[in-house]
Amino acid sequence: MSDANITVAAFWVISTWFQEALTVLPCLAITGPAHEATELLRVLHDLCRGSLLLAGFRRGDLKDVCCRTLLISEPNLNNQTAALLGNLTNRGFMIVEQRSYLYCHSSNAIYIGDDPTIKRIQHAIYIDVTSPLDAEKTTPPEWVHRNIEYLPGDLTKYRKNNLDQVRRLEFNPTGVSPETGAIAKALGSCIVDSPSLRTALVSILAACDQQRNSERLDTVEAFVVEAVVALSKSGAEHLYAREIAVKVNSLVEERGERFKLSPEKVGHRLRRLALPTRRLTQTGNGLVMDKETMTRLQTLCRMYVGENLLAEAENLHCSQATEKQ
Repeated sequence: MSDANITVAAFWVISTWFQEALTVLPCLAITGPAHEATELLRVLHDLCRGSLLLAGFRRGDLKDVCCRTLLISEPNLNNQTAALLGNLTNRGFMIVEQRSYLYCHSSNAIYIGDDPTIKRIQHAIYIDVTSPLDAEKTTPPEWVHRNIEYLPGDLTKYRKNNLDQVRRLEFNPTGVSPETGAIAKALGSCIVDSPSLRTALVSILAACDQQRNSERLDTVEAFVVEAVVALSKSGAEHLYAREIAVKVNSLVEERGERFKLSPEKVGHRLRRLALPTRRLTQTGNGLVMDKETMTRLQTLCRMYVGENLLAEAENLHCSQATEKQ
């Protein structure tokens, strides 16, 4: 594994010893070959607090595994289970099972197969265990194995000495997205009296943020958001889906891409972006450019396009609202 992935895994291990102190319990999502992923899960089993190795995951199993660190191999993870695992990263959420209310939030590590783009899990950190073909295989010195035997005891002492301080969650990272910030706050709060380690953690997670943002730039959603932002600069009170489709296809052609979107497909993409269209007139559906839409568009602009593109449109809409008042 890369140094960054090793570091993130080590931070995550320590956080499993403070689960009752955390508001967000980050999920460690593992990708890569099955053999290497299984070996990593075995290592985590030796180091995490109250861990269980699970071959697969079902909602019905939660009543039997509450308050444990779950190390799951589920290479065929579906979106419904990914959403459930994401919800389990949030303290206070319950599930209802056979007329009983269960608090099931816990620290989870899960092997999800080779492709990390298929499922997204809330508050998840993604690490890959694929070894380069030219990677040298080294044998750790004997002292490493001896020290590993003492690590669980050392972590138990560390937990006992620092649980009260971790509960205060005083670490507040900056320079990352809100979700990444929640992950960094949880992991960083478990590192006591080491600002340099916290800084290293935020640096690694910020790099992951940037990679995700760069991956979004060439998606269909990015083209749709950019088209809406560009059209909104006219100050129009509403935008038809057909107008947005024309603008999207123009941007696509300018950049040498080959796909085209119909107004219907634009409507589907807008709904996925939480920008639902509505019937504007008898001639078509589209977006009403009200305050709620502009606020959502601002968030999407930061995620997919660039913060500065929306400023002009926002100012124009604000001035029009003032004139109407």
